[in-house]
Amino acid sequence: KMGAKPATMSGPAGVGDIMLTCFVNLSRNRTVGVRLGAGEPLEVILGSGKGVAEGVATAGVVIGLADRYSVSLPVLTAVSRILDNQMSPISAVQAIMDMPQVPEV
Repeated sequence: KMGAKPATMSGPAGVGDIMLTCFVNLSRNRTVGVRLGAGEPLEVILGSGKGVAEGVATAGVVIGLADRYSVSLPVLTAVSRILDNQMSPISAVQAIMDMPQVPEV
């Protein structure tokens, strides 16, 4: 274990950050995702000079840690594969939707 505290994830640093990324148009990570989903190449998005979307650089690192600690992160794995040109956004959505339903907790 890496020593994370559950309260961190359920507080502003965890859920709050996730909610802002998902729902607020000012999020640079969200903007990158929306533009990728619209078919724009990552290189063009990153070259547009509209700030740093830290998720682009950290997605693969998080997947490496998830693998190391045997944590399943299917959505982030799909994001990382999209960023690495291993999967299209539409294929990623389909793969996630096709996953078997299992208890999350």
